[in-house]
Amino acid sequence: MFSFFGCNPKQNQKNKSKITNVTENLPFFGQISRSHGGYYEVENVKINDNIVSIDLNFEGDKINPKTLENVRMILNNIEIIDKKVKNIFRDYMDEKGMVSEYYKFHIEEIDNKTLEDFLKDTNQNLTKELQLLSKTKLTRIGLSPNSPKFLTVLDYRVSSELSADILVVFLNDKGGIERITIES
Repeated sequence: MFSFFGCNPKQNQKNKSKITNVTENLPFFGQISRSHGGYYEVENVKINDNIVSIDLNFEGDKINPKTLENVRMILNNIEIIDKKVKNIFRDYMDEKGMVSEYYKFHIEEIDNKTLEDFLKDTNQNLTKELQLLSKTKLTRIGLSPNSPKFLTVLDYRVSSELSADILVVFLNDKGGIERITIES
């Protein structure tokens, strides 16, 4: 068939169908079609003894392969990133800021008996803040790779029974912390 600079409509349709059916495997999600942006979610994923949900939101119809590679890098390293974040929480415990405020709030707002019962299986030689840190769990990972700064959001919680407050960690496309906030 004649094809001059893509003028053969049948050939163009073949090429388009090849492009639109390209899929790539992402950790936890399985096969993702690069031609179908949108929202994906998986529940009950085990990461460092935490059961988390992971949501992934691609804006637009098509997914850039480089964007998928960035997502893959974060997902492949999420266990390491989670451990680093918890170590950073420990480092920030003595400094003024969101992390120390989060734990101090729980110590001040939860009655002593409830707090003691909650912390009974932790190392009692540690401060209350560090005991609470040992009970802090990653609960959600949210990825928005098309946002201006490629945002990954990690939600950490002491206990849903004790508080609605979560520590929210925003990561850049390399897995580095951009900021930490408290949300309810």
